[in-house]
Amino acid sequence: MDILRQKAKQASQSFLENDTQYRLGFVEAEASNPKTKHLGETFTRSTEEGIQMLLSVDRDLIPLFEAALFSDRFDRFYKDITEAIRNGGRVFISGCGATGRLAIRLEASFREAIVVAGKQSPDMLRYIDSVHEIMTGGDYAIIRSVESFEDYTALGMAQARDAGVRTGDILIGVTATGETTSILGAAKAALEDGARVWMIVCTDPATIVGRLKRADDVYTHENADSIYMHCGGMAVTGSTRMQSSSIEQAVIGAALELALATLSDEGPCLQERKRALVRGFEECLTLLSAERAITAMADQIDKEHALYTQGGRVTYFAQEYLLDVLSDTTERCPTFSTPPFRPKSKKGEPPSWAFVKNPMLNTEDAWKAAFLRTPRCIQKTAEEYAAIGILPEDIGKIPDVSLSALYDFPIGCEEDPEREGAQNLASFVAFDTEPTEDFFAHAKKYGAYSVLSLTDGGARANATRMKLFEHLGMKIALNTVSTGTMAKMGRVRGNYMVHLSISNKKLVDRATRIISDLCGVDYETANYELFYTKYLLESEENNNSTTIETIRRLGQKK
Repeated sequence: MDILRQKAKQASQSFLENDTQYRLGFVEAEASNPKTKHLGETFTRSTEEGIQMLLSVDRDLIPLFEAALFSDRFDRFYKDITEAIRNGGRVFISGCGATGRLAIRLEASFREAIVVAGKQSPDMLRYIDSVHEIMTGGDYAIIRSVESFEDYTALGMAQARDAGVRTGDILIGVTATGETTSILGAAKAALEDGARVWMIVCTDPATIVGRLKRADDVYTHENADSIYMHCGGMAVTGSTRMQSSSIEQAVIGAALELALATLSDEGPCLQERKRALVRGFEECLTLLSAERAITAMADQIDKEHALYTQGGRVTYFAQEYLLDVLSDTTERCPTFSTPPFRPKSKKGEPPSWAFVKNPMLNTEDAWKAAFLRTPRCIQKTAEEYAAIGILPEDIGKIPDVSLSALYDFPIGCEEDPEREGAQNLASFVAFDTEPTEDFFAHAKKYGAYSVLSLTDGGARANATRMKLFEHLGMKIALNTVSTGTMAKMGRVRGNYMVHLSISNKKLVDRATRIISDLCGVDYETANYELFYTKYLLESEENNNSTTIETIRRLGQKK
């Protein structure tokens, strides 16, 4: 034990002395939201009340969205995007984790809108490749987090340069905290190579500039600008997969939607288009707050809670909303320490609690249909990672993130005996449609099925070319389902995600702050105890969450 404590002391001392730029307690997106102070306890008492508590925080985004759209900065943002596309440039959306997944969603939605527009006006097809996401870790990270990549400016720079960002292009950096290292790296490379940069953030850049060197290089550059939306603390503290990524997805999507309208020279004036988008956002949240949607979400939460408690698994079936399902379910692993999605070639790993499949296509075709293109994955050797500047200890943690590794996740219609059977659940996911015959054919292999369809066919969000509000509504609904389920399982205390993993430096800081608050110890003590628990669990080959085990060991005081 003395050896473990010495290792913990050294690791903690190194973090406290060398990683001060990852101490983010001052960042507003990391704050606790007072509306959800008793979120975990509320879900334990009543699923419906918990859902309404979460949606109340989401509804706070409506005036924020309206203010952003009617700002001078948004007008410059939308016009920069429109002119770049019109002149043959590309719009790159750089994100990491939840923001990387929203970037993938927005590119796919833009591509789909161009395909539809091209049927009426073939000339629009020349814009099919105008929007290009840059996900930290490549498209593999849509299904399994590659957390260590986030800590490297150099990796973000390399990904931007591999994508070919250049003069005449726009790079949109999306980060709730405004400081994500890999995203700032992509922005820095874009600026160096002549592109214009827009940062879409939920933390005031003024609070970051001068404190974090990696941020200074971007926010103070003459060819960079930002849109800041003050959405405050997330419904689950620090879980930027929730409100911040929702408002960021809405604002970037609105700019792309307006650019499409301008390029096709359709529709009413700009101000009326903006008002229609604001109505669409409001209608979306109104639909989610309606009795049908709350009942559907509550039913799904209660079914999943009962299922996981008994050792069962859920398989979501989705076509149009497959990316939306992935965006939420992939985040469940680092947020709540559930088993990650498992490739079919690794039978020794525990299967994920949730998974998603396309009921109609085989795996490779399902991946291509989801992205509307061949996925873009990273295929680098250890030597190439070293040349970028990734430390040897982190290189050893990097999984295979190539295209073949992505295709090893069987999201197609192939049989999956391990997930099927009487103890497991099949769930149909759609915004406003009922289950298909293909779904029912698969559902027969499961013990039960559920339907997560939020509205009937006559109740829709305001229509847009990119189906912005259907996808945003599904994102919010799935965030609500996963959060509610984990809260009922005791993985949320108050509004803290106490089963948080510590797979990168930002998460080490967040876990330290949670332990400090709940256990009534100072930051330095909490950090040391976190590392001690990490080494203690490793010595016991125990995969439990380091954060919750530290809280249990020290004892929760509040």
